[in-house]
Amino acid sequence: MEEDLKILILEDVPFDAELINRELKRSGMKFSSIRVEEEQDYLNELKSFKPDVILADHSLPHFDGISALKIAKDKSPDVPFIFVSGKMGEDFAIEALKCGATDYVLKGSLSKIVHAVNRALEEVKEHSKRKNAEEALRNSHRQLIEAQKIGHIGSWEWDLETLEMNCSDEFYSMMSIDPTSFGNNYQSMMDIIHPNDRQTIQDSINVALDNHMPFANDYRIVRPDGTVRILSSKGEVITDRNGKPLRIVATEQDITEQKLADEKIKSSLKEKEMLLQEIHHRVKNNLQVISSLLRLQSRYINDQKSIDIFKETQNRVRSIAILHEKLYQSEDLAKIRFDEYVKILAEDLLYFYELDKSNIKMNIDVEEISLNIETAIPCGLIIDEMVANSLKYAFPDERNGEIKIELHSDYNNKYSMCVSDNGIGISEDIDPEKTDTFGMQLIKYLTKQLKANIELDKSNGTTYNLTFNELKYKDRVK
Repeated sequence: MEEDLKILILEDVPFDAELINRELKRSGMKFSSIRVEEEQDYLNELKSFKPDVILADHSLPHFDGISALKIAKDKSPDVPFIFVSGKMGEDFAIEALKCGATDYVLKGSLSKIVHAVNRALEEVKEHSKRKNAEEALRNSHRQLIEAQKIGHIGSWEWDLETLEMNCSDEFYSMMSIDPTSFGNNYQSMMDIIHPNDRQTIQDSINVALDNHMPFANDYRIVRPDGTVRILSSKGEVITDRNGKPLRIVATEQDITEQKLADEKIKSSLKEKEMLLQEIHHRVKNNLQVISSLLRLQSRYINDQKSIDIFKETQNRVRSIAILHEKLYQSEDLAKIRFDEYVKILAEDLLYFYELDKSNIKMNIDVEEISLNIETAIPCGLIIDEMVANSLKYAFPDERNGEIKIELHSDYNNKYSMCVSDNGIGISEDIDPEKTDTFGMQLIKYLTKQLKANIELDKSNGTTYNLTFNELKYKDRVK
């Protein structure tokens, strides 16, 4: 429910005050009023009654309207003050309005009092709205300034008609320049930019003006003390309805520390990549040393079975060494191009078993796949073991044949691997699941490690089919 108006009447004639009240009531206005005629009573009611409107005679026996107006402007500046007088000359009316009176009404025309009060109250509302809007604007501006300080973001606006630039306080702070010494024009802006970056910025702004599009650049500035800072600039062109460019607005953020941190991270990552490459290189070298030691040691063994075991172990070590060599050469140290690895592994196996010039054909159908080391090592050892078995047992008496290695993936990142030969096949008397040979045990162990499904087809030679997903990296650092 809207509260009644509070009207303070400064009047020494009670009858005149009653006439004012009657006129206001006739209009339907809801209000309460208090009449005073002494200065002290007037001061007391301003404080306790807190009127919404003051109606005052211009002359009282012990007080006067102009003095009352000055007190009201000091104590209650937002309360409208209306003179209501029987006689008021033009000079006095002008003086009263200059002193801040809202309006004046002659007692002989009291019918106008309602209009004067309503108009005064509307002016108060409009003034309050403007005041609130101005306060909100000041708060918004203050928040913008604080935000720019916190984010080290400055802003500027270039008027394309007057060619003047307006810059924020943070812009000057960021540039470390005195606003009074800055030319506030485009050339002054260009003079701050590092000479090697000026043309790039000019070209970017020209393109933005020609195409009415935003622009963004990272560039260097040179402060008056000679220090160089890196800024990130983002701006856009403001046009009129016909597409004519009117002004450019932009923000500037100091990203020097961020750039230095990025460079430090890149340098650190490069060092770690070089370290990992060196580790893979040394692992490869050590594995090759182990392979050579196995070969040398086998020369002192007369038992052929023991010699074969040494050769097989040497072959397995070499397959892992090849993988580390590929990782050492790879741009991505987390993954290895498995198709390239398989080709090298197959060629190495033919050479190792001295079958590179035989009639055994190696057919490789592996798509361009990159696998992480968690998956690549068991996969490589499985292929090594299966191909080695085919080379040793599938083609006796130097008969011709083919060994095929296939690896493909589907849309669900599931891999299908097939290693097959068209040799004599595994004897029906041998059950691969129950055999206790080290090779088959190793295949079973590696298949389990790979979490793969494996199927053996003996209908035409020997075919192993495996399906698996790439293994996730296991965190080994606690």
